[in-house]
Amino acid sequence: MSTSPINSASSLIAALQPSSSAATSGGSASGMSALANANSFYNLLVTQLTNQDPLNPMSNSDLSAQMAQFSTASGVQSIQQSMAALTAQLSQQQGLQAANLVGHNVIFDSNAMSLGASGGSAGGFTLSGAASNVQVQVLDSSGQTVDTMNLGALPAGVQSFSWNGTNAAGSQAPAGNYTFNVNAVDSSGHAVSATPFGTGTVQAVMLNGASGPSLQVQGQSSQIPLSNIQGVV
Repeated sequence: MSTSPINSASSLIAALQPSSSAATSGGSASGMSALANANSFYNLLVTQLTNQDPLNPMSNSDLSAQMAQFSTASGVQSIQQSMAALTAQLSQQQGLQAANLVGHNVIFDSNAMSLGASGGSAGGFTLSGAASNVQVQVLDSSGQTVDTMNLGALPAGVQSFSWNGTNAAGSQAPAGNYTFNVNAVDSSGHAVSATPFGTGTVQAVMLNGASGPSLQVQGQSSQIPLSNIQGVV
């Protein structure tokens, strides 16, 4: 009696491996999936052994290879589940630590400014080298230049500036959100790199952001990711 061989070991293991979405699902569902995969593997293995060709039986090395591949696939699934749980745990811990920042002033990567009804705002930047001439352009939400401030020569390092809230004509700019650009050159006319930053008081901590915890900072229209915080003052 002739029999048709079962699929190769690699095909068998590939069929039993869970998809990425199943590997990162909840603990109980993942456990049931792992159990079902194990039962399926052993049922198929018994079927394969039962229906093998007596004149050409499976060698011990083939059997060992299938067992080793299934063990590897099962181990990878367990690692994926452990990493997902660890990531969620770390995110919660970061959120609890970030809660201590409420009420404190922080420095964060941003060139955004907010102008209140009372007028006036501030910003800061870090110069990579000494500059003989530094200009700060204030832009509105449409990207149009509202005002330009000449700060003159500044040394390398952290610098700050204040904007009185008026436009180039001397009129009060409307309250709202603005951005700023820094243009700096050295004594030879070469550009000097300037990295902008913002400052503000943390009002709240949001834990459910797609990229982890984020902060609601006074004067900022959008939340600031915790990873963007450069310092606490």
